[in-house]
Amino acid sequence: MLLMLPTLAHAQAQPLDLASYERLLREGRAAALRGDRLDVEQIAQLLAGNSEVVMPDGTLAPVETTWLTEELARANPDLPLIAGRMGALLDALAAPLEVEPADALERLEPILAAPPFADREQAPREPGWFDQFLTWLFEQLGRFAQPVADTASGPAGTLTSWLLTAAGAALLIVVLVLWLRGLRRTLQVEAELASPAERAARDTADARAQAATLAKAGDYRGAARMLALASLLWLDERGRLRYDPHQTNREHLQRLREEPVAQEHLAPVVELTDRVWYGQMPLDAHGYAEVEQQVEALRKAVE
Repeated sequence: MLLMLPTLAHAQAQPLDLASYERLLREGRAAALRGDRLDVEQIAQLLAGNSEVVMPDGTLAPVETTWLTEELARANPDLPLIAGRMGALLDALAAPLEVEPADALERLEPILAAPPFADREQAPREPGWFDQFLTWLFEQLGRFAQPVADTASGPAGTLTSWLLTAAGAALLIVVLVLWLRGLRRTLQVEAELASPAERAARDTADARAQAATLAKAGDYRGAARMLALASLLWLDERGRLRYDPHQTNREHLQRLREEPVAQEHLAPVVELTDRVWYGQMPLDAHGYAEVEQQVEALRKAVE
């Protein structure tokens, strides 16, 4: 047994280094954003079982990957949620270590306990009266379909065959109308729940227009996020920064090292919008006006 101990220790999976861990997070986020569940599952297999990451100085830092395995074990994994959590982890890695608060884990718990990370699993809906009616109706149709079909297929032109055929057609039309009404309601709900990624702006003007619409509706958090996107698109249009939708706001900020003026004025926009969006920090009209002022200051400084 003593001779087997070195072999067993060698067989254990080696911890990931920080660069490999960050690369897997970035690839997993990109796969989740494009809806590629297979690639996300393959990356999850590489991350599974790693509870520590080797830092550049050789120390081990704890990491948590069980949430990804549990999410992929669901019948319909929430890929936008996976992309959001991986993006938050990448933002945390990009932030300077000295600014991380000591109570970061305690502050993370209420964030993960609030929507959209919590309360995603809804209890199965009990069949309503409409569902029960359709079940009963189809049972009755199955019971009487064959005798009616036999009678209706009698000699052409008889009164009985005409009446039964007309009644069957009318009943079929009623069932189709009720089914289409239910389907229409379902499609409307799904359209209302479209993810923000599906409403991505095409250019700076589009992003600012969406921000104005959201602010007018009272959604200042979403409006601030669109203003941050408008700032990145604006820098891209002027050749100062190549915008990549698969990278986070903080990663774009880090890539502006050769543009110190733009980086200095973009930093407060990214800091505030990330706290509002990922940190669930409330934002009112006054706070949104502050974001608008920061964006305007960026435009004046760079132009």
